[in-house]
Amino acid sequence: MSKKIFVAIVIVLLVASLAVFADSATIKDGGTLRIAYAVGSNLVPNFNPFSPNAVYVLPAIYEPLFWINGLTGETTDFLGTSYKWEDDNLQLIVTTRQGVKWSDGIPFTAQDVAFTFNYMKKYPAIDNNGIGADSSNLVSVKASGNNTVIFTFSKPNTAIFYYIAEQPIVPEHIWSGISNPSEWTNPNPVGTGPFLLSSIDLPNNTITLVKNPNYWMEGKPYIDKVIFSSLLSNTTMLETLLSGRADMGGGFIPNIQKVWADKNPSVNKYWWPANSINVLLMNTAKYPFNLPTFREAIAFGIDKQAIEERAYYNVGGVANPTGIISSQLDEWLDPNLTELANSFNFDPQKAMTLLNSIGFKKNSSGQLLQPNGDPLPSFKILVGAGWTDFITIAQIIQDNLKTLGITTTIDQESYGTYISSLMSGTYDMAVCWATGHGPTPYYFYYNEFNPAFSANKIGETAISDYSRYTNPLITAALQVYSSTSDLGLQKQAIYTIERIMLMDVPLIPLTGRTEFGEFSEVNFTGWPSNTNPYGGDSEIGLGTTPISGELILLNVHLK
Repeated sequence: MSKKIFVAIVIVLLVASLAVFADSATIKDGGTLRIAYAVGSNLVPNFNPFSPNAVYVLPAIYEPLFWINGLTGETTDFLGTSYKWEDDNLQLIVTTRQGVKWSDGIPFTAQDVAFTFNYMKKYPAIDNNGIGADSSNLVSVKASGNNTVIFTFSKPNTAIFYYIAEQPIVPEHIWSGISNPSEWTNPNPVGTGPFLLSSIDLPNNTITLVKNPNYWMEGKPYIDKVIFSSLLSNTTMLETLLSGRADMGGGFIPNIQKVWADKNPSVNKYWWPANSINVLLMNTAKYPFNLPTFREAIAFGIDKQAIEERAYYNVGGVANPTGIISSQLDEWLDPNLTELANSFNFDPQKAMTLLNSIGFKKNSSGQLLQPNGDPLPSFKILVGAGWTDFITIAQIIQDNLKTLGITTTIDQESYGTYISSLMSGTYDMAVCWATGHGPTPYYFYYNEFNPAFSANKIGETAISDYSRYTNPLITAALQVYSSTSDLGLQKQAIYTIERIMLMDVPLIPLTGRTEFGEFSEVNFTGWPSNTNPYGGDSEIGLGTTPISGELILLNVHLK
């Protein structure tokens, strides 16, 4: 399943860049780390950091200015060392790191940073997050000396910092000569990261990386070599881990505690943090899903605990009805809404009471009737074909709604058709992932309810607001959040949206949506965990853009 990446967020907590790294006094250097990822396809050697189809080792080669932990909101410095907003949030000033060299020996400077962002503006096809789009309000990006970059905006947009912070930076002296950046595969990548490309073995679907001897972070990385394998299935990945042919895996494993961790509890580890949520979408452009009380009744009629147990083996947790992920609740949930949020439990009787209150009643056969007395038609629950977790969720929802007198069928569609149905609004209900997430709830709300990402009529394309729900109060709150760097004002804006989530129920949060990281401690230690959640953004480990993979490669070392 794919996930979109969208703009938005402001950083709420800045930490020193070395705080996430292990104590070097206890480290054993050397070793070859073997990584097996269930990519689902054969290896394609694309090292273009602007490409969504790039290989899963780019975070080891290309670095951003900063990385923001999606679970904790903490910031780690990479090519940037500090930032500040000035001129009533119309200018973002970033100080870049001194003493860094590209892997070909050329010094890294602020000009490389300015070039990267201006390059994306020149070639919009590679601006995957819309940083240079008109809607971002970004007017210019200029270097001032060797270590300062100035981002100037026509209107405040503090929420865009997340996008700017995590954009991989490329060397001007290489990319200035590339006129087709969306197509170039960058066969000899030159980066600032801790590893260098050594070799590619296409017959065996592997990439070998070796330690960058001139990496700017003293003493890092600890390991000498990384061998990355692109595997076709989760099953193959599990077999590779169990046979001891890999130290790290990435992919969904049903009942992972039993089939992986319990096989050798002292060394078989996994960390699946919930950095997003799974939701039930209801097409609010269709009757009766356009009725808030009807949607609220559905929310009370679904057994989310059963979904968590049967689909995810109690790994992700039941989602909070506001949509806020568990690691952000303490910081971002309005204390005045805690009791109301906690009341959203499985309660079929309350669901029927709500339905009755707006004229929906059962007939003698147990079928739910509309207020005019006509039987409610059967609805389809859309899922991706073969997605076993989503199919299990849909089956549970189907059984739950049958208790309320609502008949449904499960509609499995191929990925392309599934996405098309969501975007065109031709579905009734759908099991889906949140289309946005990040270090604050703003990401989620921005992508799910932004009118710019919605559509009024069925058939028109909704970019990410698949429920087609908008609310002027939410729109205003999003604008307040992005126009200020005052944390207190941002929280009040988010509190407003939380209350609407609980009162209007525009969609139904179901479970936490986890990322997948499987680790073996036979040879290596220093992996992220619940007690040390240093890597947990859009992917655990490597991916085409998430820098959390680099953090893992900088922390892991021989036992």
